[in-house]
Amino acid sequence: MPGLYRGRTIVRAIKSRELRTDYAKRGFIYHETNFVASRYRGPTVVTIHDLSHRRHPEFHPRVAVEYLDRELPKTLRQAQMVIADSHYTKNDIVDIYGVPESKVVTIHLGVEPSFRPYSEEESASALAQLGLTQGGFVLSVCTLQPRKNLQRLVEAFALLPAGMRQEFPLVLIGADGWKNSDLLRVIEPLAAAGQVFTPGYVSRDDLLKIYASAALFVYPSLFEGFGLPVVEAMASGVPVLTSNLTSVPEVSMGAAWEVDPYSIDDIAGGMQRLLGDAILRADLVARGLRRAAELTWGATVAQTCAVYRELSA
Repeated sequence: MPGLYRGRTIVRAIKSRELRTDYAKRGFIYHETNFVASRYRGPTVVTIHDLSHRRHPEFHPRVAVEYLDRELPKTLRQAQMVIADSHYTKNDIVDIYGVPESKVVTIHLGVEPSFRPYSEEESASALAQLGLTQGGFVLSVCTLQPRKNLQRLVEAFALLPAGMRQEFPLVLIGADGWKNSDLLRVIEPLAAAGQVFTPGYVSRDDLLKIYASAALFVYPSLFEGFGLPVVEAMASGVPVLTSNLTSVPEVSMGAAWEVDPYSIDDIAGGMQRLLGDAILRADLVARGLRRAAELTWGATVAQTCAVYRELSA
């Protein structure tokens, strides 16, 4: 919808003008956690999650790209400190916008404690609703949009032996996105054969159990600023196959099976290797749990507060 992003920004600015003026006079720090900040005459921090709109504008609605291209440079000039979710995103901010490196701080995201291994008994109800079995499916969780690379994932899944597809159907959980008509066309015959499921919305509680029950979590994204679903799957005690590009290797730190996300054959080969090797899957589970334990929201909060203290000094 043309004008939606700009309209939302204007409405937010009008409604918060008096508060912002008052808080700025009293020396409060304003932290905008989602890209574009309102005007503020006091100290400002902004979090930039990724710059996919610059690296891959074709993945986004045109109006969103135009909005960020217009507003983000203003925010970066206004902010005294910029927080990036990964070193990869920090480097993008410095390279693309010329922001001084000293002004950008990397703070990794964390994973909630509710993402953990669950027993078969704890997961039974959530699995029964979708007709799934413990350890009997491949899972991917993301919005159905181009940069998540689901079309190549489904095409790679179709290359697996028929018996493996029947034993481990592919479950795609996530909100409907944009530019996904080709994806839905590729899914259709596999869904008709009972080998791909797209349940749509799943409750938070059920999602936790589904994560922990998968034989394999697959996330071959083309572009990430962090890649939180990878960490959530690791914390759930599930082996992960993911992309070898952008921020994901920084996040997984060798605890996932990495593939070239542009290669359907590489994705298919990785899935077949992992689904056919229980020992390898168990090794990735152990490594993933250790890595996920290093990424906590407590650490994220502590590092963010350190930025506030530096700005207040």
